[in-house]
Amino acid sequence: MPLTSAVCAANMTATSSARRHHYVPQGYLGCFTDKGTKTGQFFVLDVDSGRKFRTSPKNVAVEIDFNRIDVEGYPPDYIEHMLGQMEDDAIAAIRRVADSRAFPSDEDYSAILHLICLIAVRNPTMRASFNAAREQSIRIIGDLLVSDKSIWANHVEKARANGIDIPDSVSFQDMKAFIEGGEYEIDFHPQSNLRVEMNAFDKMLPVLHERTWSLIIAPEDGPEFITSDHPVALTFKNDRLGPIGLATKGTELFFPLTRNLGMYGAHEDALRKVVEAKPRGVAKLNQRVASTAPRYIFSAKDHFAVCVNGQIELIECGV
Repeated sequence: MPLTSAVCAANMTATSSARRHHYVPQGYLGCFTDKGTKTGQFFVLDVDSGRKFRTSPKNVAVEIDFNRIDVEGYPPDYIEHMLGQMEDDAIAAIRRVADSRAFPSDEDYSAILHLICLIAVRNPTMRASFNAAREQSIRIIGDLLVSDKSIWANHVEKARANGIDIPDSVSFQDMKAFIEGGEYEIDFHPQSNLRVEMNAFDKMLPVLHERTWSLIIAPEDGPEFITSDHPVALTFKNDRLGPIGLATKGTELFFPLTRNLGMYGAHEDALRKVVEAKPRGVAKLNQRVASTAPRYIFSAKDHFAVCVNGQIELIECGV
């Protein structure tokens, strides 16, 4: 069932409304803590400032009302609750894979790809990019509406016919000065963002299934995998630059599952179902996770390995 349909069809009884919404699930992040659970702690490296600190998943990758809706008959955190159920299924699948160290079963494979897709399309970076494009479009429309008095009058008439209250005191001259002055801000409700993100999810999930996936296992004696506040590390195979997306051919997608496991997906030159990585392979994948992190890198240890110019380098993230 498409995510949009599943969310609309589900029922929920809520006793209170949560406002702190994690765009990267706490349960997932818990796989990278010292305890291996969301109650554990990990080291955090801020890629912008270089600041280092130690905390728990509860305090990172979270925004107030990120998934809020205002729909009659539903609590504001309805979507947050429904997504949480889907995320819990994926975390349970990841833990089963960690126990077996084997490629996931069909059911667990599907749950993990659902999680990858959710994180890929529903995050602050994508949301900000989309809203910037929407704001530009709205400003262009505003400029068009006040470009001619007859255009303005025609649209005001249509708006009033559809029940929108536009007072007579709002004149064409006043609106033209307001729009052309550009001194206004456009706010987008999370609900409108969620609608777009859920539609994107339904389109992108089949695209993820088109890749051939492998389970990557880190060496028992290290190094370990890291994760980030957007752990869907999508890169070109030949390190070229240019527009890139989940459907782009010639790309590799790496998603760390735990400190010791990750999922690798490609369109061409697929790997074996299960690959035991060497230290340099782990370092190369960590480099991709680190280089695509919007802000934070998370590591169970106070250092992690990356690959620079073919050589393994250790990055300190301890405090």
